[in-house]
Amino acid sequence: MPGSSRSVLLAAAVLLLADAGCQQPKEAPVISAIDGSRSVRARDSAGYTCNASDPNLEPLSYSWSQEGGRLGWDWGKTVRWFAPESSGQSTIRVTVTNEDGLSASDSLRVTVRAETAGVLFWDGAVKAGDFQAWSDTVRPGYETYGYCGSDSGKLFLMVMDDSSFTNWVAGQPPVWLLRETASDKGNAFSVRIGALGLYHIIMDNKEGTADYNYYLYVWKAGP
Repeated sequence: MPGSSRSVLLAAAVLLLADAGCQQPKEAPVISAIDGSRSVRARDSAGYTCNASDPNLEPLSYSWSQEGGRLGWDWGKTVRWFAPESSGQSTIRVTVTNEDGLSASDSLRVTVRAETAGVLFWDGAVKAGDFQAWSDTVRPGYETYGYCGSDSGKLFLMVMDDSSFTNWVAGQPPVWLLRETASDKGNAFSVRIGALGLYHIIMDNKEGTADYNYYLYVWKAGP
């Protein structure tokens, strides 16, 4: 083979080796952050967004998972998370994958706060021989609590379920979850609910001989 031909082949081989050496390995995506609230109230929801990029400028796909609660409304890089009914810790995870199958993962810990809601804030009076009652549906494991006070030692604060309230109104003996005298100094109360249902809070002046003023403030809080 002439020398010039050998030189051409050698140059071509060197060029091919150089091209092969310049080819860089593919890189995995990079997750910079998961944006979203780190504290969510029980039974509430929050949105989370994965901020990720790909060094190879390839399209990315997103896969979300969770421990506690549930996921919904998945729009790829953004997802909606629905918190469980009880307080505690939950985890939200995401895996980002590019077209070469390379992936990166990250997670976010979320504190679930107990659900707390105001039920009743009332200042009023109840007539002698009468009562006033308020009703609310409460889930099992929830606590109904608050403060009350009155200018009478004959006014009673009571809490009972729906069947007991029906019996009491009809003149039959009830089963009280709570029965306390509403004192002039004021007093705190708390009732843990054992079963889902309708519950009644009553200011009872049936034994009173005069109209009495009182105040009553009530909240409920989840487990």
